Amino acid sequence: MPKRDSYIIIDLLLFLLVLAVYITGQALIGAYLPSDGAFHYDAPADVDFLYYAGIVNQMKYSFPPQNPAYGGVPLSQSFIQYYPVVGLSFVMSPYVAMRILNLLYLVLLALVLRRYFPRGWGVGLAIITAGSVGFGLINSLGIDLIARGFNHFPFFIAFFIAVFERKILWLRYACLFLLGWLHSFTALLALLFFAGVAVVDRFDRRRIIDTAICFLGLVSAASITLGVADKPFYFPFVEGFRFDLTDLWMHAVLPLTLVVFARKVHIYILFFVAFIFGLLFHYNPFFPVFMLYIAGGWAAMEIFAPRRRDAVIAYAVAGILFVGFVAGAIAKYNPSNENFVPHLDPAYAGAARWLKEHTPPESVLLTTILESGWHCRLMETRAVYLGFIPHVAHLGIDWRARAQKILTFFRKPPVYMTETSYVVYGPAERKVFPNFRLNWNPVYSDAQVTIWTTRR
Repeated sequence: MPKRDSYIIIDLLLFLLVLAVYITGQALIGAYLPSDGAFHYDAPADVDFLYYAGIVNQMKYSFPPQNPAYGGVPLSQSFIQYYPVVGLSFVMSPYVAMRILNLLYLVLLALVLRRYFPRGWGVGLAIITAGSVGFGLINSLGIDLIARGFNHFPFFIAFFIAVFERKILWLRYACLFLLGWLHSFTALLALLFFAGVAVVDRFDRRRIIDTAICFLGLVSAASITLGVADKPFYFPFVEGFRFDLTDLWMHAVLPLTLVVFARKVHIYILFFVAFIFGLLFHYNPFFPVFMLYIAGGWAAMEIFAPRRRDAVIAYAVAGILFVGFVAGAIAKYNPSNENFVPHLDPAYAGAARWLKEHTPPESVLLTTILESGWHCRLMETRAVYLGFIPHVAHLGIDWRARAQKILTFFRKPPVYMTETSYVVYGPAERKVFPNFRLNWNPVYSDAQVTIWTTRR
């Protein structure tokens, strides 16, 4: 068999292996509930997924959408990438839509990589989507993609098109602009990369245009949510600033090996932009790590360029990372640890149906704050006054005033609560505030939940 043909077959086999792993992941991850021995595909396995479903629902009614965990305020984070989930959610559960898109985006990324790297695309795909060191507090890109690729895949697909497309200029420019809209924080890393490329290429006109378009996309995306955060826009760089290699180094070693053998200046720039950024800024520590894997996958594909003899290095690194990926995925998503299992909500299900059918989409619910052990999923249906605090604090919003108002209302309710539309009193609220009651008639009541309007 000619050597060129053997590369093609190996790429195809690697793609089929990764696809099989992802299909298995969509069937198993976050679906099995040990307590009843059944699979549930229409339930969130993590509070982040409940938040995503809330965002998807809010996107059906407004632009920018209302923050489902901080009702009445626009969502101040990237959300454009959720529109495909929104479209599918009209005919299926958003959680099923997320799983389907995880697979579709994997195939799309494979096609994109194959367009630009006819040889080696399968190895690059394996490193990016199914590679991990197998340990560490920070997930590799692949560990996140297999569960929440619907959130991350669009950015990286657009990034590869923005970097490599030469024939269809409008597509490249569109992707450059969309980077900021698909994920603003990672787009900042991309912007630093494009700026570094422009400098290395002696301010080539095309490189300057690429950098400018990426910058305009990032600024325009950020402008929609200006003023939402209580902290200054630079707070992630101040609060998370420190010199720390603890979680970064373990993800950098193997990608760096590939980067060295690839011997491409532009890959050096991407790797060291991500590494230095992750070394110093830790408010969002995942995304520099993700870019390290992108650099490693890119380097592996470059190794297969004509007249290169280092293919064995790429295969070896891909194999090591794949073993680490399988070990890491099992450790993270194993349902026996009960950290990533479906959360059912029979107690609030009737209330959720009533809210969906009888309340305006922009309504805000007053409930207790979601904490560990949460089960209430009303945020899927309507925005809550204050949901899971890390989701809110992460955006620079001061949540403490709302938390105090919730405590005040349930302890000694005022006549009006103008920032909310309805107050919900169910099992979670009853557990914390057993003596709560209101003196006017509820608008909904069942055996588990009572709902009052707060605007009489």
